[in-house]
Amino acid sequence: MRSCLIRLLMTAAVIFALVWFGLPFGASWLATNALNAVGFTGTNTRVEVKADLPPRILTGHADAIRLTSSQVRMGGLNAASVDLTLGGVELFDRKIATVQGTLSGVRMPDPNGQPVTIETVVVDGDSRKAISTLTISYTEAARLAESRLAAYGVSATTVFVAPDKVVVTAGRKSQVGHLKVNSGALLLVPDGDALPTVILIGPGNGNPFELSFASVGAGSVTLDGTIDLQTLLGM
Repeated sequence: MRSCLIRLLMTAAVIFALVWFGLPFGASWLATNALNAVGFTGTNTRVEVKADLPPRILTGHADAIRLTSSQVRMGGLNAASVDLTLGGVELFDRKIATVQGTLSGVRMPDPNGQPVTIETVVVDGDSRKAISTLTISYTEAARLAESRLAAYGVSATTVFVAPDKVVVTAGRKSQVGHLKVNSGALLLVPDGDALPTVILIGPGNGNPFELSFASVGAGSVTLDGTIDLQTLLGM
């Protein structure tokens, strides 16, 4: 009788362990397939699911999902790598409450259709309107500004100066402009009328960010805005 009870307890313990530790693995598989089904692609992709009470995963709930991948494409966004933690995820309903993490090497087109590389994007907040901080190197910002000016027939060099100044030199003459954001677009606005106002990064057309502010710092240009990662991930 005693041996039967011990076997029963051991069986129950094994089942409990399988449920407690095995469900997150099953949920990771489910989440990975859900991402693939909506067009997410990447290499070395890892999806780690965490639930404070693993049996809740049976209802499709995950307290957190950590997604890491490289050479990523999701929606219209391309990135060299992503490391995101999704909070309050409902797998069956494909809903995400919050998102936090970093995207590196994000590529999106300028109005000429040429790729602009964002070094890093830090996101945090509501999945549908996560606060985003984008960092662009001076080299890439200068290349972008000079390329866009060339589209208007202006051959120039540019130098960025804090807090938002751009010194444009064309034909041995220099003119000061400023980085400004209007209706989600990043603009180079000259102080005078010798140069045109130039759109550096426009909303839509492969740009998933809604920009709100631009500033020049030590070695980089920082753009503030928001992003709807819920829609991009299609969860």
